[in-house]
Amino acid sequence: MIVEFVTTVLQDAGHEVRSDLVGLTAISEIAACRPDVVLTDLMMAAVDGLALCRELRRKPRLNRTAVIFMTSRTEMVWRDQAAAAGADGYIEKPLDLDTFVPTIERIVETGRNPK
Repeated sequence: MIVEFVTTVLQDAGHEVRSDLVGLTAISEIAACRPDVVLTDLMMAAVDGLALCRELRRKPRLNRTAVIFMTSRTEMVWRDQAAAAGADGYIEKPLDLDTFVPTIERIVETGRNPK
């Protein structure tokens, strides 16, 4: 349900959105389409968001793709782990609809600084 909701919110704001609920299959699609941003949760089936982020960071083709976590995990340890995996942003659920899209747009506009 959250994927459908986020997709609708972003499309209504004028953004093109692709969704994939399985991290393993998402990696190849992400590499093929090279999006501006990937939104992921920490907790997913098969591949967790941290593993997905680390795998995306290993792909030079995706060095300009921002990775933003959307999660209900509010503890600082999770923010630290996301940053260590290469995340560019961390948005806590429940989502604040006043800041959600602007936060994503700001991260994308600022651009990723590949290391």
